Amino acid sequence: MMTKVFDSYSMYYNLLYKDKDYAAEANYIAQLLGNVKTVLELGCGTGKHANLLTSKGYEMFGIDLSKTMLEQAKSLGIDCVQGDVRSFRAGRKFDAVISLFHVASYQTSDEDINNYFKTAAIHLNKDGKFIFDVWHKPAVLAQVPEKRTKILENDDIKVVRYCVPNHIKEKDMVEVNYTIEVTDKHLGKTDIIKECHPMRYFSYEDIEKFASRNGFEIIKSKEWLTHKTPGADTWGVCYVCEAK
Repeated sequence: MMTKVFDSYSMYYNLLYKDKDYAAEANYIAQLLGNVKTVLELGCGTGKHANLLTSKGYEMFGIDLSKTMLEQAKSLGIDCVQGDVRSFRAGRKFDAVISLFHVASYQTSDEDINNYFKTAAIHLNKDGKFIFDVWHKPAVLAQVPEKRTKILENDDIKVVRYCVPNHIKEKDMVEVNYTIEVTDKHLGKTDIIKECHPMRYFSYEDIEKFASRNGFEIIKSKEWLTHKTPGADTWGVCYVCEAK
């Protein structure tokens, strides 16, 4: 099911996130990576982060579930293959593993998130870094997820995305239900795509539990991009874990 969701979503992914500052995010990740060489990206998507990090001298290798997203990544020259972050095995180790844009929060069960950490651990050299971001539990509980509408367009298509969240507190999860209307400006035809993205949110204690189980120590947890201490208004928290 997850593969099908992202295969359709990827068709409009870059347009929907054209206002996302990939350059700033790549600079932020590079600061956290420091002086390493080889990097595995779990959930590389269309390859924009990997492309920017490659230009900074990192040797990137990516995996993703979506074939269509991987096609876009490969068009940028990214070395990548199809794989599931919970079970993928490259047969080699890396200096660092990164996983961005809340890939961790798509791991909604304890088994999923534990296997996700296991994948990272298996691929890391000793003292290697695992860098990822998640939805922050205190912020989700303090700020009720709201309905949202996003409208974007280019010369060829217009995209209207409606978001209706369903908060399942007993599972620490929000089902993000999307209805996406895509209009071809040349043909005057509108297609409608419906998707559900289940997103799990985590406390520091949750991350610490799964990190510890898989031989990691948390060495940093800060608000995404700002380096601020996370609070009740911090939806995205970036964790840096070290393999022991």
